[in-house]
Amino acid sequence: MSDPTFSTTSFRQLVLANLGLVAILLTCGPAFAAVSPPLGAAQSFAVLGATPNVNNTGPTVVTGDLGVSPAAAVVGFPPGTVIGAIHAADATAAGAQSANTTAYGVLAGEACNTSFGVPTDLAGMTLAPGVYCFASSAANTGLLQLDAMGNANAVWVFQIASTLITGSASSVTVINSGQACNVFWQVGSSATLGTTTTFVGNILALTDITLQTGASLSGRALAQTGTVTLASNSVSVCGLAGSLTPTTLTTQASPAVPLGGLIHDTATLSGGVAPTGTITFQLFGPNDATCTATPAFTSTVTVAGNGSYSSAGFTPTSVGIYRWIATFSGDAANAASATACNDANESVTISTGGAQIGLTPTLSAWAMVLLAVFVALAGFVAMRMTAG
Repeated sequence: MSDPTFSTTSFRQLVLANLGLVAILLTCGPAFAAVSPPLGAAQSFAVLGATPNVNNTGPTVVTGDLGVSPAAAVVGFPPGTVIGAIHAADATAAGAQSANTTAYGVLAGEACNTSFGVPTDLAGMTLAPGVYCFASSAANTGLLQLDAMGNANAVWVFQIASTLITGSASSVTVINSGQACNVFWQVGSSATLGTTTTFVGNILALTDITLQTGASLSGRALAQTGTVTLASNSVSVCGLAGSLTPTTLTTQASPAVPLGGLIHDTATLSGGVAPTGTITFQLFGPNDATCTATPAFTSTVTVAGNGSYSSAGFTPTSVGIYRWIATFSGDAANAASATACNDANESVTISTGGAQIGLTPTLSAWAMVLLAVFVALAGFVAMRMTAG
């Protein structure tokens, strides 16, 4: 007769061995890699709100574009500073919101590597690249480290069903070659960064994003339907090392003027990530239809973010058609861009202007004077004859 204790022990050992084998197989199987979503028109925005506004108090510094759409209110700038362009209820902000919605959907659809079923505090954790899913809320009250393990292209995606809240003085850091721009927080409701929090990554929240006093963010704060609230913060749009963000220059020359008038050119730089560098304006003379000769005039301005920049004025000395070319130098994160010779809106016609009567009469003017004298004399003689 068999020993029941031995049989039970053997069965348990067999089950544990099989479970271990299954675990090994699962571990060795292919994992779902996190993927960065395309940010498109939202790429250049450090802060993007929806409604009712983007609201700031204190000396916040936003490096990158700031926008709001469909609402139009941007409150608190100044005293806040934007090193970039402000887009309020314009086509650029609307396009950024559309791209934000698309990116949010892409993030929400990525397959999970690790799931948390209850509210989870990430403090003290070191996380490898992957997709982390939270059935409810996520928090960080201490130090969270994201370890790229030497892979500069490593991506982290955090899918959070409800809120993201960080504690005061908490921090998130990326280590071992990781990049802040490859961290994405898809938040199902609102995100709140506590006072003096140091945070990295792109926050794409369905509703509101709040940065409490002194919190800093290297990444983006993109609110899809709500407001972004700032309070003496530093928000800097991130860029990936080794890649240049494309930029676009659109230009508008001043209108035609008569000889002796002043002309200038205006260039609007867009698409860059907190661009720096310079824009150089070159003006080519009326006998240079291909813009290949030495420019008649050159003006250079310093770039401090996306936005519009104007050349110094120039007074042409010859009539004809003058042509402008504008060139953005690019910088470590942004690609150079330029307009071309004979681009639309980049030509200015200089004309002789209307005839002017000088102090010395011309021959025609003397003839008019003599005619007037003759008419006056004829009238005088006629009057004398009538009186006689």
